[in-house]
Amino acid sequence: MNKKDHISIYMFRNAFATFCIALLSFVFSLMNYYHCQSTEAVQRVFIYDIYTLLYFLLVWIFNYLIFEISKISYDIYEEKVTFIPSLFLIGLSIVIFYMPVHDIFQYDVCFLSLLIVVRMVKEMWKRTPELFHWLKKKRP
Repeated sequence: MNKKDHISIYMFRNAFATFCIALLSFVFSLMNYYHCQSTEAVQRVFIYDIYTLLYFLLVWIFNYLIFEISKISYDIYEEKVTFIPSLFLIGLSIVIFYMPVHDIFQYDVCFLSLLIVVRMVKEMWKRTPELFHWLKKKRP
């Protein structure tokens, strides 16, 4: 496989991950709003209303753009790899979760922040494994 194939696979993987985040956010929000099961909430996203479907697609595209922008910005500053951006995102998601905004945005920001943090930690593990020296077990 050449490099273009790998890039396509990575983009599809990122699109699928952000799709799952948007879907989870909508399903949780619609389950709370309509007091229904998850299968009915999925139907409400994709079948019942065109406006809900379009709103879902907008949130998904926005999630994908935010995720790609965070990847690019993290890759630009790879020489300054620390846990500070991860801690900032976790703090931001906690603050937004307790703010009085629509619960779709609360769930979406929390899940998207979690995905970005997991990617950041994975990249830190790949680039600078010495940051994780505290994870290595010392044998007696």
